[in-house]
Amino acid sequence: MTAKTPTGSSPTDTLILTNGDSAVARLEEAGVGGRILPWRDVLHDGPVPAVDALESLSAIRSTFIAADLGLAAEEVGAEFRSRDAGVRGHAAYARVEIWLEHDLYDQLQLIQILDFFHAERRLEGLHLVQADDYLGRQGPDAVRRLAATARPVTGAQLALAAEAWAAFTAATPHALADLAGRDAPDLPYLGPALRRLLAELPDPLRGLTLTEERALCCLAEAPASTGELFRRVTEQDEAQFLGDASFFRRLDGLAFADEPLIAGLPGPSQSYCNPGRAPQDGYAAFARARLRLTPAGRSVLEGRLDHRVVNRVDHWVGGVHVSPAAWIRYDRAAGHLVAPD
Repeated sequence: MTAKTPTGSSPTDTLILTNGDSAVARLEEAGVGGRILPWRDVLHDGPVPAVDALESLSAIRSTFIAADLGLAAEEVGAEFRSRDAGVRGHAAYARVEIWLEHDLYDQLQLIQILDFFHAERRLEGLHLVQADDYLGRQGPDAVRRLAATARPVTGAQLALAAEAWAAFTAATPHALADLAGRDAPDLPYLGPALRRLLAELPDPLRGLTLTEERALCCLAEAPASTGELFRRVTEQDEAQFLGDASFFRRLDGLAFADEPLIAGLPGPSQSYCNPGRAPQDGYAAFARARLRLTPAGRSVLEGRLDHRVVNRVDHWVGGVHVSPAAWIRYDRAAGHLVAPD
């Protein structure tokens, strides 16, 4: 594979892949030409196992997202199928531009997309635009300046992304931890993103992910509304990646466990925050709910209880299923995986 830039490309010859609908709107406002295809998948939530084709993974992902958010399975599946068909048609475009940000949400999309093109053996006409700020917040002039930073994707970038995607989708986190600890100048935002991802493995003593720990610590200081807690927790990440739906689902896991760690939610987020199905003021009621730490939550924070032992909760980090049957822990302070005693 060799990196070449086709000459004479027009907007109709260009396919643009970006993270979601807000970015699409900003690109359109800035007059960036081409067919714009949003990727949308929230890859840091739910199972992302190693499979042999994009479409096979999309079937898994659409099923999970529909169930997790209470959406219509056929509608979500149709969105994924349309996206996959769009990127499968990349050969019709002389130029493909990938517009993504520095945060975990986008960096996981980036390695998936680059891994796809690595498998397709496509390098010619492939360009990358990497932003260190959020595309959905940028004005037209900033987007146009960003367009000028597009650079041809290199073979080294494709190889690194393929390695990272294999590590992310593996059934154990060891390759992911090894890669996160390495310097990766070809994709400069990848290392910090993967280290943040590893922090969503439970810690050895309390069984809390970093997001869960931050939520409990905030409530240990004082009760807070759901919306306020979302703001206070997510602003602790230099590269913010969690959307409100993802954060609310994490609160569900703390509130509706066998031994609840927080109290005050009116019900599961699915029942209040699902457009078209929730009550008219459901989202507002959920966001205004006053949350507080329970005695069990304080015991977990103090290291006297292990959340994932007493509540037998499970979750996914890429291809890793963190479950009561799989004791997987990550020491965030030391920066390494911890084996069971």
